This record gives sequence, structure tokens and C-alpha cells, in this order.
Amino acid sequence: MNNIAARFALGTYRAFHFVHRGTQIVFEGICLGLLPESVCDLMTELSYGSGRQYTNDAYLDSGFHFWEALIVNRFFPPGSSVLVAAAGGGREMIALARAGFSVDGFECSRSMVSAGCAAIKARGLPVKLEWAPPSTVPPLSETYGGLIVGWNGYTYIAPRARRLAFLGALRAHLSPGSTVLISAAMRSGDFGAARWIAKIANLVRKATFRDVVFEPGASFPGRPRHDFSWVQIESEVEEAGLTLLARYRWGPFFAVVCRW
Repeated sequence: MNNIAARFALGTYRAFHFVHRGTQIVFEGICLGLLPESVCDLMTELSYGSGRQYTNDAYLDSGFHFWEALIVNRFFPPGSSVLVAAAGGGREMIALARAGFSVDGFECSRSMVSAGCAAIKARGLPVKLEWAPPSTVPPLSETYGGLIVGWNGYTYIAPRARRLAFLGALRAHLSPGSTVLISAAMRSGDFGAARWIAKIANLVRKATFRDVVFEPGASFPGRPRHDFSWVQIESEVEEAGLTLLARYRWGPFFAVVCRW
């Protein structure tokens, strides 16, 4: 009797999660393929809420992550000027300024920009943080010697053409030979879901007479997202005109260092 009950419970559990995961894949694919970029941009901005986890004092003063410190010390010339895209509340900017770099940055969450500017002012740092719409670059008057796309910010720009346009807009504000650091999420585990969400999104786009634009790794957990394979990120930075210098991976994340 116990054996039958255990098998029934286990089978029910697996069936439930199969249906749940299948429903999630279909839902994300439809949202990703159906919603226009203007709606997705607004969802991206709103999804951060107050951004308190990225603007509290402990986080802002936590300095570089271990991989950021390794890369900055190895590849960024001391005292150079650095632009930080997807800067959040300014953690990377504060760390760079304290390390002697000249820093500007921008972020798409108005609440995080407001909190970040207040935090930067309170610390007396000569750092400028401003707002820009998602996946865009604000008007900039400076030319920088380095670029950091803030931690995991690149993950939330989709599809590929939009990421390449973003990098192209940034390039206009960088000196030749500038160092570029991009970090994002690495795809692993459920490759089936990674393929099917993109397939469904592309089917929806075909049905609405639009181009197929999504690749495996695309998803929609409340906003567009892309988890990369090494092949995808390497081909993407190459297409953007960047020369890959180094790559790093830790758990589900990665970083690439490039030069323009």
C-alpha cells in the first residue's frame, strides 16, 4: 500500500511540474513574441521597483565583486575615464571613483538613479549618474577610455539586434583601443526550455507579420531576458567590432573583456 501511495505521489508531482513548466514556456514565448518593445521597455523599468537591494548603503559601499576587481586591475589603465552603462544605484561607479578613475554612468530605473545620485552626493564623489530609457544611451559629451556594462545588465537587453545597436551607440563615446567589460547570465541546465521559448516567440512574430529575431536562451520572466552560450556571446561581440581579450565564468554568470 505504501509503495503504491509513494509511486502515485511521485507521479503526480512530476506531472504537475511538467504541466507547470510547459505552461510557463508557452506563456513566456507568447509574451516575448507579442509585446512591442515600448511595452517591454516600460515593464523593464517598472520591474526594478524602488531598487532598494541595489541602492542601500551596504551594497553601494561593498566595492567591486571579486571578478570585477580582477578585471579592472588587469585591463583598465589606472586613472582612466570609464563609462558605466546599466549602472543601477552606482556601486561600480563608487568603487571606480574610490580607486582613482574618472567615472560617469547611466541607468534606466528612475528610482535607482534618484537614490544613487543622493548616495554619490553624500559620499562627496565627483561622479555623474543619469537616467536613460531602457536599452538606449543618453546624450554624452565626453569620450571615455573604458566601458563597463553593469553587472548582468546586458542580460536584460533583447533581442540580439537591440544589443548590437546598444553597443554601437556606446562605441561613439569611446576612444580607440578602449577596454570593454560585459557581464551577463550563462545558459545551462534546461536547454529544452531555452529553445522552445524562442521558437514560440518567433512563431508569434511570424503570425503577426514580423521578422524572426529570437535565439535559444531568450525568455520573459516579467521582462525580456537572454541567457547566453559561449558561442552566442563571442559571435555577438565579434559582430559588434570588439576583439575578445579574456573570458571568465563563475556559477551561472560570465564576463568577457574586449577591446575596441
